[in-house]
Amino acid sequence: MKFKLFAILLLGGALVSNAQGYKDGIEYFKVGKIDNAKELLDKNLNDPTTVKSEAYCYLGHIEAAKGNTAGAKEYYNKGVAADANNAFNYIALGALDLKAGNADAAEDQFKMAQKVDKKNAAVYAAIARAYYEADPVAYAKELGKNIEKARKTNKQDPAVYILEGDMKAAEKDYGGAAGQYELAFTFDPKNEEAYVKYANTYFHVNPQMATAKLEELLTKTPNSALAQRELAEKYYELDLGSQAAEQYGKYIQNPNHFKQDEIRYVQLLFFGGKYDQSFDLAKSIRAAMPAGDKDHFYMCRMQLYNKVALEQWAEAEAFGAELFGLNIPGTEYTSKDFVDYATALKNVGKTAESVAEYEKAVAYNPNNIDLIRDLVDVYEQNENYAKAAEYYQKIVDSPECKANDLYLMSTKYFNVAATTQDEALKASSLEGARKYAALANEKVPGNYRIVQQQAKVENLAGNTAEAVKFYNATIAILDAKENAKVEYKDTYIGIYANLARIAFEADDKAGARDIYMKWLEVDPENTALREYVEKMKVD
Repeated sequence: MKFKLFAILLLGGALVSNAQGYKDGIEYFKVGKIDNAKELLDKNLNDPTTVKSEAYCYLGHIEAAKGNTAGAKEYYNKGVAADANNAFNYIALGALDLKAGNADAAEDQFKMAQKVDKKNAAVYAAIARAYYEADPVAYAKELGKNIEKARKTNKQDPAVYILEGDMKAAEKDYGGAAGQYELAFTFDPKNEEAYVKYANTYFHVNPQMATAKLEELLTKTPNSALAQRELAEKYYELDLGSQAAEQYGKYIQNPNHFKQDEIRYVQLLFFGGKYDQSFDLAKSIRAAMPAGDKDHFYMCRMQLYNKVALEQWAEAEAFGAELFGLNIPGTEYTSKDFVDYATALKNVGKTAESVAEYEKAVAYNPNNIDLIRDLVDVYEQNENYAKAAEYYQKIVDSPECKANDLYLMSTKYFNVAATTQDEALKASSLEGARKYAALANEKVPGNYRIVQQQAKVENLAGNTAEAVKFYNATIAILDAKENAKVEYKDTYIGIYANLARIAFEADDKAGARDIYMKWLEVDPENTALREYVEKMKVD
């Protein structure tokens, strides 16, 4: 999949044909996206191709949906003034009268609508909808009568089936609703409202079939911003990242796209591994907006993420510093912000600053075990073993603790004990190392790594008898394995080296010589050791 970024960014006049003008706004309203609808209707209101009586009618619907009755009435009257033969503005005025409890005035408006357009089934369906939205129980008779009139006028008109689909959807009869919407687009193969409502209603029942219907719609209405966007959204919800990104790429070329969709596209490009394109689009979006805009913050974030993904560390550090210098109300940082900035700092050699950012990341998301593991790794890389043990203790204390975490906790405390000059800290760390090695051994008995760890702890503590016992137990576990002296050669050598040292410290040269002979069994090519053993004098 290849995205032509500059074509995407140049949203000029050459692309105007790839849109449906004000009609996209109408379709957005019909599927319940009123803010998007208003933006497109306002944007296209003075376009010469716009039918103003129709645009005013839907702008009125938007105000009515927001509870602004006066504003709605003003738009409907503008619609009547623009075209007195547009029946739907009269129906809309009648709907306002119904909701105000003035049924007689509403009836007069409905009669006017029928007078100017009496052979249109959609007129009767709209009147039926007005009664339904006012009170489907109180006006059940009028509702049924107008649905019947719509059918008699044109039984294939999609408006009545869409109304009935909406009624069933309101009752949570999603299968019945989908059936009505399907009838609507069967009779009107380009009916965007029916297709989109079908997809949205049926998506949680059969997401693949719902998405296929949107794909079908797009072949019939390729310039529809709504169809383009809804299909992209469905791909996104299905975790089809590459398809979602590709579809968004096409949709963004439509002049009737929305700014927030450019933001989504930046993210999709990033998650699709298109880091350069994602960065460039984020840069372009930032350039077109004021510094205090929330999206300025979000796009700076995406620039940081992309530069980290590209391993361009100096630039990533700069964007991280900029991101954390922004003070835009309504925005907040995430643990990933801190982690990515920390990663950039680490890779430009700013170790202390990097650790500080990792700590902030954990503070923001203290229950993220993977994040804590990352911080532990950073501390160990910087040989701050005490801090590594402190944070690993959080993992051990969490519900996610596994047997391997107990073993690793022992190694963290061992590292502290092995490197500290503080005798009290050494003693407490050895006790921690001993405790967690024993707990790990209880969970997974007979694991040579755990038993060897117990030996190392006792060896460091100076408990040589216990150390020898655990070293020998480790050897016994390994000896029981097939081909062990080849596969675990280095482990054997490490153990024999420690046992020989312990023997020498106890002035047991004969014992040391026996251990060296066992060492040579697994390391026969070690001529230096063989020569040394041959020259050993044992009293």
